[in-house]
Amino acid sequence: MLTYPGTPIRRIRLTDSTEKRPKLLTLLLVLLLMAGCRDNTAPATTPEQPLPNGISSSRPPLEGDKSAPQQPSDGVESLVLWVPPFFSIDSASRADAVLAATLAEFAPSPAGSSVTLIPKAERGPAGMLSYLLTTSQAASKLLPDIVLLNSFDLPRVADAGLLTPLTQEEFALFSGIPLPILQTAQWQGKLYGLPYVANLDHLVYQTDRLPSPPATWDTFLAQDKRLLFAGSSINDHSINFVWMLYLIGGGQIDEDGYLIDPQIAQAALEFLDQSRNQGLIPDSALTLSSPQAVWTFFVNGNAEMAVVPADLFYNQQSEAGKVGFASLPTLDGKARSVVTSWSFVIITQEAERRQRALRLLQQLFAPQIQGEWSRFARQLPTQAAAFGYWDADDPYTRFARDMLLQGVALPNLHTVDAMAPTMQQAQREILAGEKSPQQVLEILPLRP
Repeated sequence: MLTYPGTPIRRIRLTDSTEKRPKLLTLLLVLLLMAGCRDNTAPATTPEQPLPNGISSSRPPLEGDKSAPQQPSDGVESLVLWVPPFFSIDSASRADAVLAATLAEFAPSPAGSSVTLIPKAERGPAGMLSYLLTTSQAASKLLPDIVLLNSFDLPRVADAGLLTPLTQEEFALFSGIPLPILQTAQWQGKLYGLPYVANLDHLVYQTDRLPSPPATWDTFLAQDKRLLFAGSSINDHSINFVWMLYLIGGGQIDEDGYLIDPQIAQAALEFLDQSRNQGLIPDSALTLSSPQAVWTFFVNGNAEMAVVPADLFYNQQSEAGKVGFASLPTLDGKARSVVTSWSFVIITQEAERRQRALRLLQQLFAPQIQGEWSRFARQLPTQAAAFGYWDADDPYTRFARDMLLQGVALPNLHTVDAMAPTMQQAQREILAGEKSPQQVLEILPLRP
């Protein structure tokens, strides 16, 4: 088990890299740092600063705007990227400066071009997935060249015929991505994307009330501290707790979506049931529908432990005192976590544009670029080398890196959407005390 007790929730301290930074990147970072030191009494409204040459604003077009990608003066059509809001260049943040500098260096290069970023909501009717599927049917010429896509959505986009699997030669350009993370971009045995941002769930605990968190399900049941998690969550970008328990317990799912380890499934259900019966899972867990709600309950003292995603924990600033972080308890005590990702997928079918897209992604995947962007953006990178540009003195750096390397990829299956309600029903019936583990086991998709 990986345990880091007594670590306060704080901002990661900035450290200087020992390697020489690109001149343009350094200049933009210095300018933004100088801007951040201005008198706070200055008026709130400031003039908008121009972006570097060759970079288009990532603000979304007006509703109904069907304009084609920009045509720069050099005659080379701009590469268009659809991205989630956290991957933008609209603010004066250091993460945006790293990204803007990288794109600005790509634009004038002999094999490059200008780049247009267009943000899309992460989920919902106006989210990335909806836009991709709708645009592909109504106006396929308006599809972007590259999309930064959530691993939950990747199978549906691939199934819609919008993606071409990466070749061995193409993947060889990005060999620094570990297998557990790479599997989040696979579907039906083929690699469709390049994971750039990772996420995983782990344990947080109040160190003044729990000196050392339990490493196994048995040791959890032998103590008296409570655990919170999002028991009513069932959105497209989450995995419920009982499914998580099955996967980190060593359970596997076959390509048809069946659970192939019924003994582990039963053990996970019995663990959940016993935890509820002993009062170790508060009734409030059944009503919490988001990681943010779990975090709020946790820091307000409603439980000694909680399950939260790394991106939420990494971005929280709290005066709640010291909070430790650790891997979740597992059946055998081995540290594991379910890993998800945001992957770059290439949409364009034009050979020349695909090659340009690959060259841009090579630049973004440079360990220094990915490392510095992820550190400033407070997102987990997908390459171990990128963690070399994080704060080496912060224990969360080592913890996050090790958990990703030991991670279990959430299976990208054709049946995931169908499985989610069933797994959620199983969890709800156990937490509500409506059915026994054996009764719930009968509704799960077990391998015949």
